[in-house]
Amino acid sequence: MSNDTSKINNTSTTNKARPWIQTGRYEFETVCRSTLCPKEWLQVEKIYVCEYCLKTTIQGTSARRHHTKCTQTRPPGCLIYTQKDVSVFEVCGWKAKTYCEDLCLIATLFIESKIEIKNVHRFRFYVLTVCHNDNQYEFAGFFSKLQYQERLNVSCLLILPPYRNRGFGSLMVHISYALSRLANIHTGTPERPLSTQGLLCYRKYWKSKIFDYLLTKTNEEQIAINDISKATSIFTCDIIETLASLNMIRMLEKDKLIIYRSQELLDEYKQKSKETDVRHDIVNFNS
Repeated sequence: MSNDTSKINNTSTTNKARPWIQTGRYEFETVCRSTLCPKEWLQVEKIYVCEYCLKTTIQGTSARRHHTKCTQTRPPGCLIYTQKDVSVFEVCGWKAKTYCEDLCLIATLFIESKIEIKNVHRFRFYVLTVCHNDNQYEFAGFFSKLQYQERLNVSCLLILPPYRNRGFGSLMVHISYALSRLANIHTGTPERPLSTQGLLCYRKYWKSKIFDYLLTKTNEEQIAINDISKATSIFTCDIIETLASLNMIRMLEKDKLIIYRSQELLDEYKQKSKETDVRHDIVNFNS
């Protein structure tokens, strides 16, 4: 493993010591002490994760030895999205069982609920990678989706700490909705309960799609929540929840809801959307 690492601290959720993870050039603290992960992970200060094949070890010498021999340079699946140095691969749980189980084990150190480890054959995994070198795709995060579950478009979502605050969470949510539309599923929503990170990612995405829609309308036009849902593929309850969190919805008599158009918030969003690192309006699926 490279000795050129960047340390990233996360907010603590317990008072007990949690292991750090070193993967590629990054080193960062985990969040949870999960009973689902191997016991030895909770007895050491650091876990080494191969950024390509996800093989884990608790010994630095073993990690360095593996790194010199590992021939895998990308997730074991199909490339479905690429934009500059960012790529997403679709990995089938029943085809790459060990890799997908490792994904889930890593997730247990950051998400306290909803982690399936022994039933990965029921899921498809969408793995986010970043190319730091030519044709070497380093693991940055993933989301999982249950097979044959139409309206729940995400089961578990994780972006590793070094890659947060770069728009990747919103990108992965965007891809989940795009996949639903490709399957002729007109509205989708994530599985509940959502993790704190997952809720933030979805709220950001929902806000962006709702605001994009509102910006196409004039102040005089009457806007119905059902129209927003049809245009964005977002469930009406998620739209109401998002608008309520922004204080942009009002309750009238007879339980009628009306959208309050905040021009200040819309202008602020319009300016910030020009500065984002990742373009969420482009999802190019490769054949």
